[in-house]
Amino acid sequence: MPAYDYRCRVCDASFEVRRSMHESVPDSAVSCPSGHTETSRIFSAIAVSRGSATPAPAMASPSAGGGACCGGGCCG
Repeated sequence: MPAYDYRCRVCDASFEVRRSMHESVPDSAVSCPSGHTETSRIFSAIAVSRGSATPAPAMASPSAGGGACCGGGCCG
């Protein structure tokens, strides 16, 4: 069953609801955990990749060594 993200317009709570595809139509009411029915569905981008199952080639290791994002240049 797919999961859908919602946000309450009253209390600003974000929550997830698992529903069948038939129940996910916009007319279906969804209540937040506090019981408010003024909710809206949140659409988020999901990264999907198509292609072979082989891993991507490894990147060359930085010559400065150590750091994760910039090869250690920002970490001293």
